[in-house]
Amino acid sequence: MKKTILMLAMASMLFSCSEDQKEVETNKDSEGMHITVHDDSTKADVNINGNNIHVKTDDGKEADVKIDANGSMDIKTSEGDATVKMDKNGNMNIKTKEGDASVSMDKNGNMQIKGPDGKEINVNVKDGK
Repeated sequence: MKKTILMLAMASMLFSCSEDQKEVETNKDSEGMHITVHDDSTKADVNINGNNIHVKTDDGKEADVKIDANGSMDIKTSEGDATVKMDKNGNMNIKTKEGDASVSMDKNGNMQIKGPDGKEINVNVKDGK
């Protein structure tokens, strides 16, 4: 559950920064946009419609994400629910059944992730020049 919630919360940041993504297919239809993402280990189908996102992985796990105008997200999965609130600086406060977590980002894109267990992870982004 922890990995799923953090993955969904950071998906928009991580997908926009990823350069080694193998394949992305997009199709538009009357019900929004459908994206299929393939990488070395898994396949996920993502349906985007209005302010709702539905994700289904090839192993049958599903998640529904609703995003409001302020960037806050309500995430519902078979493993539990979560709420992600984002401030104007891109910092996130995450509430799950396991406890609270947070993701803070500085101006250089470096992140500090604090999990519900109190452990901290620092992600340092090197300058791409």
